[in-house]
Amino acid sequence: MTRTEPVATRDKERTRRAILEAAEQMFSEHGSKASLAAIAKAASVTQSGLRHHFPSRADLLSGVVEHTIERCWAEIHACIDLSENRPGKFTRGYIRAMTGDGDLYGTILDPIALSAALGNLSEVESLCSRDAEKLNAAFDADGLPRTRVLIIRSAADGLAVARSSPYLTGPDLAAARTELLAMTEKP
Repeated sequence: MTRTEPVATRDKERTRRAILEAAEQMFSEHGSKASLAAIAKAASVTQSGLRHHFPSRADLLSGVVEHTIERCWAEIHACIDLSENRPGKFTRGYIRAMTGDGDLYGTILDPIALSAALGNLSEVESLCSRDAEKLNAAFDADGLPRTRVLIIRSAADGLAVARSSPYLTGPDLAAARTELLAMTEKP
C-alpha cells in the first residue's frame, strides 16, 4: 500500500524565515535584551534548532538586519508603478513604501534603528553600508536632481518614523505623501 497523503517535512528556508521574523519582532519590542530562548519559543523551534541556523547571537543579528533590508527592498519594488516611464519612478515607489498602508515600517524598525538598538556589530554596519550604497545608486539612476531626491527621501524617512506617533495624523501623512509625490514630477 502506498501513501497518498503529503508527508509534513521541515523546510529549512521556512524555519529560517520564522526565526528571523520572530527575532525581528522580539528585538523591536525588547531591543538587545531579547533572549535567544524567547526568540526560539516565538519561532516555534528549539534553542538548538535556532543555533543550527544561527550559531551565534551575532549571526542572528546579522541575519535579522539582512532579512529586514530584503523586506524593505521588496516593499519598495512592490510600490513602483511600472507604467510610470519617466524620471522619478524609483523615488515615487520609495515614497509610497515609506508612507503607504503597508505594515512593514509600522511593525519593524528600519535597519539603522535596529542596528542602533542591538549595538554596533561590524557585520551589521557592513550590511547597512552596502544597502546604503545600493539605495544611493538607485536614487542616482532615477533621473531626478540629487538635492531634490535628498530632500524627498529625508522627508519620507521622517514620515515613516513619525507615522506611529501622535504627532502625525492620517490626513497629515496623506497630504505630505501627495506633496512628496508631486515634487518628483517637477522638471
